[in-house]
Amino acid sequence: STVGAGTPFGDGWLTYLHVGNGGMCFVDSVELDELYQPLWVRERRLLPDTEGAGRHRGAPSLLVEFGPVGCDVQIGYVSDGCINAARGANGGGPAAPARQLARRRDGRIEALEACAQVTLADGETVLSYCCGGGGYGPPEGRDAERVAGDVAEGWITRERARDVYRVALAADGRVDAAATAALRESP
Repeated sequence: STVGAGTPFGDGWLTYLHVGNGGMCFVDSVELDELYQPLWVRERRLLPDTEGAGRHRGAPSLLVEFGPVGCDVQIGYVSDGCINAARGANGGGPAAPARQLARRRDGRIEALEACAQVTLADGETVLSYCCGGGGYGPPEGRDAERVAGDVAEGWITRERARDVYRVALAADGRVDAAATAALRESP
């Protein structure tokens, strides 16, 4: 999977694709995947606070967890961004790195390599975190209303808005202009 980086002109796109298909992407619904294949998708979601922060933020990471049902399965994969996560540009922040894990039947979580072929038994799952996209420009330069929108949409948490983007939000989610100005003026 890949994600878009922030640019001088806008936020990073959500460009999650299926790898290894030569650009011919087709992502089925989870229900179709489970119907046609002996697998169960436990979870597939975007992860807040994984974007590269910036005046224009990168896209967030994605988590997918799935495993076989009624059989063993071999999964081969290659993952970029495990060692060198996407970096920001022109003062933008880095994104969260990629990583892969296996959840064994006893609940134990085991780290997997960035490139491997693993066998999962019935009842085991693989957790795949793709890296986020790097940010562009200093995060405290992001428009405060856009930061409030990012929080409302679940891209980032209120804490990240305050600590990284230096935007204070009122209880109703609106920008607290005075508190934001104070945050952005302090070193």
